[in-house]
Amino acid sequence: MTMTASSIFALNNHHIISPNSGYQGPTTTGGTGNTGDGKSKTVNGTVDDTLNGFGTFSKAMEEVNGQKTIDKTVMFANGKTKSTERVITVNADGSKTISRTGKNGNTSTIQESSTSNADGSRTVTRDITKANGATCEATSTVTKNVTGATEHAITRTNAQGQTETLDREITTSAGSRTVTTTGTGYNGNPVYNETTWNSLA
Repeated sequence: MTMTASSIFALNNHHIISPNSGYQGPTTTGGTGNTGDGKSKTVNGTVDDTLNGFGTFSKAMEEVNGQKTIDKTVMFANGKTKSTERVITVNADGSKTISRTGKNGNTSTIQESSTSNADGSRTVTRDITKANGATCEATSTVTKNVTGATEHAITRTNAQGQTETLDREITTSAGSRTVTTTGTGYNGNPVYNETTWNSLA
């Protein structure tokens, strides 16, 4: 079975910040400091990833005048490093504008909105524009399952008009978060990845 990783990492790094909104990289606990306007917090820990193996991460969060900046660096034992910075601004209508900078200075702007549904689920829509003008659209339906895990049913369309469909389940416990993603990638191949983030107090 062929597995593809690129779409998983692209989505995680954008994150269904909604790791604060319902993805966005992992939301973790522990560390030092407090979040909130004018305050900061740093979280360090370990990561175990299906595709890259073991590693460590550091995540620094700061909020000033209602604008949140999240810097995250992940270093895997295989030598792979991932660094991202996200600046999140909440707009007057409740939507979010997210500016993201990746490891090599690649930038993108994300417009994110969320709507509550009658059945208790949420629909999150994200319009992503890269620095070169390429666009991507993502829509996810966010629900809680019977075990208390958060589930995201995600559909993404890239600039070439290709579509991928992903199912993401996020389970949390004290100081730990596991993100499991399955589905079908843009190329039609199956997608699978599981990442567990463990915070160090």
